[in-house]
Amino acid sequence: MNTSSNQLSFTTLTADYPAVRIPSGTAANTATLITQGASNASVLLDLLFRSLDTSNARLFDIYIGVNTTPENNIVQISVPANSGNNGVTSICSLAGLVPAIFDLDLAGNRVITLESGMQVYVVNKTALSADMYVRAKRRNF
Repeated sequence: MNTSSNQLSFTTLTADYPAVRIPSGTAANTATLITQGASNASVLLDLLFRSLDTSNARLFDIYIGVNTTPENNIVQISVPANSGNNGVTSICSLAGLVPAIFDLDLAGNRVITLESGMQVYVVNKTALSADMYVRAKRRNF
């Protein structure tokens, strides 16, 4: 049976879903490390944002690289109030908001490749008045 290297790679991946709580009261422009590439690299499938703020949308800058320098800032997103928290407002998906920042692998999956040690940060652009949770959907080689 012939298989592509891409298919073989995806059969050997292990999934994990690291999550980070960004607490209420976090000052504006605080960088929070969400995940990084595993020792043999990873693929990021999505970042999911859940907001306990019942009244305010929040802006977040997304950084992919080894630090939060301007060249690693790839996009700013708006996370709606109550996202993923009240059964009415959907959880906020980075892949849903900005699919253009993701590559397509040979199987058509949207991925961002994270080499070993490459990090993903989110930076809240205003002080938080409620907890935010960010979960990475990641597969590791």
